[in-house]
Amino acid sequence: MGDRLLATSTVEGMPSGHGARRTYEVMIIDSHVHLLPRRVQHDRTPFCRSDSAFGSIYSSSKAKLVSETDILHYMDRYGIEKAIVFGFPWEDPGLVRENNDEIWSFHQKHPERIIPFAVLTSGQREPSLKEAARTLEGGFAGFGELAMYHHGWRLADFEALSPSLQLAQMKRVPVIIHVNEPVGHHYPGKIPVDFRGLLRIIKAHAEVDFILAHFGGGIFVYALMPEVAKILSRTYLDTAASPYLYDPKVFRVAADIMGVDKILFGSDYPLLPLSRYVKQLEEAGIDGDMRERILGRNLADLLKLGKDNDTSGLVLGTDFGRSPSEAVECREDS
Repeated sequence: MGDRLLATSTVEGMPSGHGARRTYEVMIIDSHVHLLPRRVQHDRTPFCRSDSAFGSIYSSSKAKLVSETDILHYMDRYGIEKAIVFGFPWEDPGLVRENNDEIWSFHQKHPERIIPFAVLTSGQREPSLKEAARTLEGGFAGFGELAMYHHGWRLADFEALSPSLQLAQMKRVPVIIHVNEPVGHHYPGKIPVDFRGLLRIIKAHAEVDFILAHFGGGIFVYALMPEVAKILSRTYLDTAASPYLYDPKVFRVAADIMGVDKILFGSDYPLLPLSRYVKQLEEAGIDGDMRERILGRNLADLLKLGKDNDTSGLVLGTDFGRSPSEAVECREDS
């Protein structure tokens, strides 16, 4: 595909006749793509029964599940060069491990395109810490998307993450957290979020680069307060599901408050394709350098992908697969 990719303002899937066709040279990196275990893809029914959080989102056949091939086809169709891919925060630590193993396998098959992030068990401190150590020692590029779909994010849930976040801080890797808006219409996966608890955990891990999904549920508005702006100084916002949630003006408002360098394109694929976000960018009048930053350059800078956005700066391990106990022992000995 070459060093640069072409993103067009009239992309596949957009209504025909939508303005004149214009072409921009933009490297596109998707920060938010889901991949679930193959046996879940084959038959989700037993998992909807055994995991209430998963069932609350995926019990409907309208909730799409995709394969590795589907993800690559999506990336090829829309000219997306790289994507952060992660699983689901299962209640069963064994299923979390299985999901992470398959994410790693996907990365190994396509190391220049798939950036692996490790998901952690919902609300379980010790299993989460063991899996965090195992995956980071194995070479994962970060954690995410971390979520508490059972009852929402409470202060105690954020505090349970603290040991894993300490590992992220030591390894200097980003952490994606599911955050949604506290008001407005209900939808599967929408949860209560303790913003005070969220700010507290971000402040307690000031050297971690946090990525708050779904424009952080609007928490960026509070960055108009100097003390909150200081806490969120290393926090990024991804755009996942924004066409379902926000007016296109959210891009400019968030960029004005947080800085344009803090906005990351994330599709939430298979929920929505790139074309829906390009349409929002056009409606917001976002073009040129700002569009290039949002669609890929900001994330390339965050992950230190190197000159021309190659992967030389993103150091991923090759020894993934060791047991959690071995990973913890390795960490403690270092």
